[in-house]
Amino acid sequence: MKGDLIYIRVSDEEQQKRNVANLPTQEKKCRDHCNRAGIPVLKVFREEESARTADDRPEFQKLLDYCRENKDKISHVVVADLSRFARNMEDQVTAMTRLARMGITLQSVDEPHIDKTAAGRLTANLLGAVNQFYSDSLSERVRYRMQEAVKAGRFVNRAPIGYRNVQNNGSKCIVVDRERAPLIKKSFELIASGSYSSDAVLRTVTALGLRTPNGLVLPKQSFSKMLKNPIYAGWVCFPSSNLKCKGNHEAIVSDEMFNAVQDTLAGKRAPVPKQRQNPDFPLRGFVRCYKCGKPLTAAAPHGRSKQYPRYWCWQKGCYAVSVSKEVLAGC
Repeated sequence: MKGDLIYIRVSDEEQQKRNVANLPTQEKKCRDHCNRAGIPVLKVFREEESARTADDRPEFQKLLDYCRENKDKISHVVVADLSRFARNMEDQVTAMTRLARMGITLQSVDEPHIDKTAAGRLTANLLGAVNQFYSDSLSERVRYRMQEAVKAGRFVNRAPIGYRNVQNNGSKCIVVDRERAPLIKKSFELIASGSYSSDAVLRTVTALGLRTPNGLVLPKQSFSKMLKNPIYAGWVCFPSSNLKCKGNHEAIVSDEMFNAVQDTLAGKRAPVPKQRQNPDFPLRGFVRCYKCGKPLTAAAPHGRSKQYPRYWCWQKGCYAVSVSKEVLAGC
């Protein structure tokens, strides 16, 4: 006996946060439908992140792959309603055609009149057009609100590293993360000097304690995006419309420093010879790591109220030494 597959998804991430019962409710509705028909459920595919197109939905792609590999065992793909299956006509028609060629029928619990008849196909197309209209109009409203927020200097998305999301008079805004901001500024300063590569700077600030809010080491790709993000110079942007406005949040670096970093990354500035000796850190380059034997580097990262001069090993895979200047000088 053939079985059914169930596909459920949320419209957006905010919907899932507001209503944690959304996916379980969809699943129960689909399972009850299969039980009434006396058909077993083979597998449930849960899409817990929002996406406008089928290509951006990993669980949907897994569903189609599973159908292709097990088409002789599957009778139907069951959804709570057609809008859960697709939000644009192209995806809906393409996916339903692929399923039909494999001998698999799409069933919507809330729209049982969708079938293989001419009237059923017409109904599916009409509902698909309505769902796409709703998705497009919602996207336009969101886009307008985002543009207005940028024009007002507000950043309403998830705060990038170095900032924190807060509520101010009922509105979302960002404030400087005093723990991480000094290391963000240090990153820009080192790159702007032209004496250090991005990888070397990332190793330095990682050794000094830069971590994501989840406590993870910042990946190279994220670090590269950070250095190119104008929000750190006090700007907010809406990239799809090339809209850029001065933000009402506190900048971590100046415009001059941010522009210098962009020029350095683009190769427009000649490298500055690295200063080998620093009177503030006379032992840099002379004292070596006990584990890997490489010379220690040094810097004075800023805390909330003062600087903390330190020597440390910045060799990748080691980081065995991290000691204050005062302790090392007294040895």
